[in-house]
Amino acid sequence: VTARKNSYSLDAMRVQMDVTTITDVSSVESQPSYGTYVHGLYMEGARWDMENNTVADSKPKDLYPLMPVIHIIAVTVDQVTSEGTYECPIFMTTIHGPTFIFAGPLRTNVDAKKWCLAGVALVLQPD
Repeated sequence: VTARKNSYSLDAMRVQMDVTTITDVSSVESQPSYGTYVHGLYMEGARWDMENNTVADSKPKDLYPLMPVIHIIAVTVDQVTSEGTYECPIFMTTIHGPTFIFAGPLRTNVDAKKWCLAGVALVLQPD
């Protein structure tokens, strides 16, 4: 929609994901004026640290922690900041191959390679 509205080519567009502090979906009264709110995603291989607003090591026995509401917007390539982010893949299920949807950046305080090697991903439905 953003590309068509602003006459951008799809090749010039990227996804930006901002994790909000909203954990109770019922407190969201309306969608934002730009982008959309997404809820119901689970993180696999790590967790979201609400205090530091970043990806963090998972807690013991917490395999699929629920993510807070995520604000997803479309931005142009020149607006993308890749420093301090992990390009997190999003899958429909924990079967990673054929259920890939897209990848979006999440904030991280450590090298993104750590999360890549750990296989960190967001899933719509855990097993």
